[in-house]
Amino acid sequence: FCRLPGPARAAVLARLGWIQRIEAAQAGRKGEVVAAAAAALKISEVQVHRIRRGYRDGGWAALCDGRGRTGGALPEAFKAFVRQLHFNHQRATTGKEVQRVVLERWQLWRDSGEARHALPGYDAPPPAGANGIPAGFSEDTILRLRPASYELATVRQGAKSAAKFLPGILKTRVGLRFGQVIYCDDQDYDVKVAPRGAGQKPLRPQGFNFLDYLSGAFLNHVIRLRWWDSPAEQYRTLTNQDFTWAVISLLQRHGYRRDEHGTTLVMEHGSANGFNNAKLSTFGGWHSLDEALAGVSGGKIRVERSGLFNKPAFAGMLFRPQSSGNPNFKGPLESMFNLVRSRMAALPGATGRNRDLKPAEQHGLDIYTGQLLKLWDRLDARHREAMIWPVLTAEKFGEVADAVFSAINTRTDHNLEGWHKLGFVQSQLRWTPDDRSPWFSNQQAAALPAAARAGLEAMAGTPGCLRSHRLAPAEVARQHEGELTKLADHLVPLLIPREWARPVTVKENRTIAIQDQLLGAEAFTYVCRFTERDRASVIVPGTKLLAYLNPFAPERLVICREDGAYLGTLARQPRAAFMDSDAILDQLKGRSELKADLDTGVRPHLAGEMAARQEMKRVNSRLANGEPVLPEEVAAARAESARDGVRTRKANEISAALGGAALNPALLLDPADADDADELQAPCMAAAGAFSATQFLTQTTETDEH
Repeated sequence: FCRLPGPARAAVLARLGWIQRIEAAQAGRKGEVVAAAAAALKISEVQVHRIRRGYRDGGWAALCDGRGRTGGALPEAFKAFVRQLHFNHQRATTGKEVQRVVLERWQLWRDSGEARHALPGYDAPPPAGANGIPAGFSEDTILRLRPASYELATVRQGAKSAAKFLPGILKTRVGLRFGQVIYCDDQDYDVKVAPRGAGQKPLRPQGFNFLDYLSGAFLNHVIRLRWWDSPAEQYRTLTNQDFTWAVISLLQRHGYRRDEHGTTLVMEHGSANGFNNAKLSTFGGWHSLDEALAGVSGGKIRVERSGLFNKPAFAGMLFRPQSSGNPNFKGPLESMFNLVRSRMAALPGATGRNRDLKPAEQHGLDIYTGQLLKLWDRLDARHREAMIWPVLTAEKFGEVADAVFSAINTRTDHNLEGWHKLGFVQSQLRWTPDDRSPWFSNQQAAALPAAARAGLEAMAGTPGCLRSHRLAPAEVARQHEGELTKLADHLVPLLIPREWARPVTVKENRTIAIQDQLLGAEAFTYVCRFTERDRASVIVPGTKLLAYLNPFAPERLVICREDGAYLGTLARQPRAAFMDSDAILDQLKGRSELKADLDTGVRPHLAGEMAARQEMKRVNSRLANGEPVLPEEVAAARAESARDGVRTRKANEISAALGGAALNPALLLDPADADDADELQAPCMAAAGAFSATQFLTQTTETDEH
């Protein structure tokens, strides 16, 4: 120690002093002392711990800083040799492993004297120093020779892992339109649920998400279970077919831009990718979803993907990595997934962020949930309702997921890029500085009367009456949703491969039944009646059709003829609860409409029969009422009716000629004798019935000519 230079002795004493303070620190306070030591010694906390370990293993000599005492710079060949060792040691996170290899080689060279063990850059084995190793061979020195993180990642893992050490590509949403860029990706939820009736194992839900870049809102999310295929004894997961249907669901529910901006769907190269197979073709003649979307939209829907990491890190390397996309290409969506998982982190059955962080009880929880699923299959409906589950059922998870995505879309405590420049941050005013008064946006304030608006604006200087409000993603989406055009049903057969269509035959009761394993054990029923251009059509039983069932929108079924001609869209007929009168009435209404349509075709064939039965009813009714039925009876009745008609007509003519005033008995009185009016009026009114215009007609027989 005394032979060390003064600065070296001071450095050893300083390090020794901090080690003594760390060892003497109370439990829970050592971290603070370590941080203080790192700041005082101008090294990292990791190096502080390394110095402590070195002191325990090698005494004060391990505290010597060998920098500047190597007798000169290390040979460049030796430095290159050490760097190569770092590249070769995949798990080396410190310099310890590489130092061990260097020292073992130095000892082997020194002991054997063989040139094949020589260290590059040295003509002879370097002598050992006071600490027993050559100068410049300390762990710190070896660690300083380690290549940079980018170089290590490139050599050890490849270009994809090294990409995270490169600067990101900065983009902005400013200047975009709503629906112009939509990110698409799949997601495994970090929770297990109980799929009642669909399997006997707890499973992880999976799904696809679609995020609009401008608004930052989830436009659509679809969920399916990672289901257990019992016959094959393996799990089944999401497919390209599922993703294709999810895209169709997005375009039919929200739409796409048909202006000059169009809509770009940002996809990946894995599950969140449409079909692309020369063996598949739609009725539009396309073999990939990219071509089909561009074709039906006139080029307004485009697909963009990240570059693939599927080449060796450098030309000349023999082996290439497995193909994979760049997750940074979908950075906005990946960050939104973090919000989803964070909000679901407290759900029962959580799996943890990765396999190393999963709860220890998950193994037993899975076994117990599986036992409950088997029990549920054996119970009746009433006892099933009494079961208490340790995890969410699949149906309940769907409700929770909807609530989570709704909460994310309506949040205002976000920091989305470009919000101020886009005008999505607005000032709001209120009348009082507390919650007694609601907040008014600029648009709402402008709608107030002038006096009220002036009074509200005067409150801007009062603390608590003015705030800056960030619009929620859902608010932005609602403001611009009218800019999109929804995909029409008749385009579905042009987008979906014919091989995915389901051949069906219309039943005698004018329905179609389709079953999907992942949608439940019960088949879906569709009534074969649809409306097109305000005209209802009913499909004839026995007709063979092609049906396109979207598993993420099973309430509607697109059908076409076997040649691909679009016929219409059928509505699913759900089962009504026994006491649900509204649902039952809806089904009765639909049945009545179908019956009316069918009767329209039957009625012309029964027109003659209906007329004959009406005549039968009329004749029998006249016989029962004693009315004329035989020809001579009818003729006599008609003659009598004619005579009555003549008399009635003449009576009407005489009445019109005399006028109502001529038969008024009050006219027989002198105006001066008004007192006697009542006396005369009474008998006149009593005899009024005797006065009739028919009295002026002569009563004649059938042979009279008068």
